[in-house]
This record gives sequence, structure tokens and C-alpha cells, in this order.
Amino acid sequence: MITLEPVGVVHSPYTKPGQAPRQGRDSEAVSTLEVFPPFIPALGSMKGIRHIWVLYWMDRAERDLLLTRRSDWKEARPVFSIRSPARPNPIALSIGEILSVSGGIITVRGLEALDNSPILDIKPYIRSLDCIPLSEAEEQP
Repeated sequence: MITLEPVGVVHSPYTKPGQAPRQGRDSEAVSTLEVFPPFIPALGSMKGIRHIWVLYWMDRAERDLLLTRRSDWKEARPVFSIRSPARPNPIALSIGEILSVSGGIITVRGLEALDNSPILDIKPYIRSLDCIPLSEAEEQP
């Protein structure tokens, strides 16, 4: 048994499945991350951090699909090979650009989370660790 305790909640303009963009980076929409009081000390100042990974629970996603497809695909694909919200454990990973931090509120741009999605964790995006460079062979068309 795994037990997770949300550390906060997302407040976003997206209230229903289908409203959010496929990737948050495709949007200029602003969301706020409300960190619950017991976890506010874990934020620190966030000074020097421009982007964060937000892990959240897609509580309105389907959990019984192992294959799914977008409307522009001919066939369904396995959920572990795509970024569909439909999956056995609907854990989302999204990058948000920090606009401000005040108390237990982080204002970000670029999240695709639905309003009131539970936040599981927040981690700094560190380019030297999170951006894997392509090899020369991969860069060739």
C-alpha cells in the first residue's frame, strides 16, 4: 500500500477535462499553487529558481485504460508510451515558470492542471540535470 498526502492544491482556469492544452507550455495561462500550511517551510524563498516541476494527481482522469488515442491518431497507443492523463496511477508531471512566490502561494505560467488538482510534490527544474543533450547521431535528420 502506498499512501500519498497532498502538499497543496492547484488553482487554474481549467475546470473541466478537455479545457487544458495538451502541454501547458502551449499556453500563457496563469495558475497558482497553494501550498498547505504544514508544508510552507519546505518552499524557502525559491530564489534563483525560474521553473519548477509540479507533480500532481489527475483526479478526474480515467484509470482503467491501458491503451488510448487522441482524435488525430488512427490507432490507440499504450499509456506508458504517451502522456495521456488516462493511466493506472494518474500522476502528472508539468513544468511551471515561476512568476512570483508569496507565503504559501506560487504563481506560475505553463501548467495544464485542472483546477483543484492535488499537488503531490514540487521540485526545481535544473537544466543541467533535466535537459538531456542529443548525441550527434540523434541530431541528424
